[in-house]
Amino acid sequence: MLALSLCGVVSVLTACGGSSSNVSPGNVVIPPDGPTDPTDPTDPTDPVEPPPSGGDEVASVIPANLSDCITDSGATAAGKPVYVISVACLPGGTLDPTGLLLGNDFIYRIEGGALRIARN
Repeated sequence: MLALSLCGVVSVLTACGGSSSNVSPGNVVIPPDGPTDPTDPTDPTDPVEPPPSGGDEVASVIPANLSDCITDSGATAAGKPVYVISVACLPGGTLDPTGLLLGNDFIYRIEGGALRIARN
């Protein structure tokens, strides 16, 4: 009886294509996403042009009361200086944004904890 049951289970699993629950029976072929025409202009093998660099550069304004807490690290990234915002230097770890403008001329890194912004 046990051998007959085992034979039945093996037959069922074989008919279903295996024992895994994510195996589908039969030969279903699903093509990968993407273009199938080799002349398709959106073919992912085509070289990708970088986005145009343009737009205005916005200069940062760091007020005197924050000049000890927002400092140049001496490092660069993507050709821009990296400035560090030291949370430990800020009173209570809270940044008062009055007079502060973080432009796109520098890259900013927050160090020393979670930064909170005070409301104006």
